[in-house]
Amino acid sequence: MSEVEPWVHLGDFIRNIGMRAHISFLVERSTDNHARHRIRCDEGLGNEPYLVAVFTEPVTAATEWRPTWRGDQMSPGIEADARAIARWT
Repeated sequence: MSEVEPWVHLGDFIRNIGMRAHISFLVERSTDNHARHRIRCDEGLGNEPYLVAVFTEPVTAATEWRPTWRGDQMSPGIEADARAIARWT
């Protein structure tokens, strides 16, 4: 994935992670390839959002999860919410 590739923000959603903490997930679409989407994470700590996964909608390839998120118990729900946003925008 190229960081130079232009992306447009489609929407976001929040996951509560306990103790009143939450993480925001941003869903973006490539302007070069409208089937290509990415999920980025903003932990609200003042850092830039970081990449979580890249996926295609409609599905033409397996979701590419960053190693930190690959196999995480929240990943299936994150992907489902991101795909819903990608489908409806």
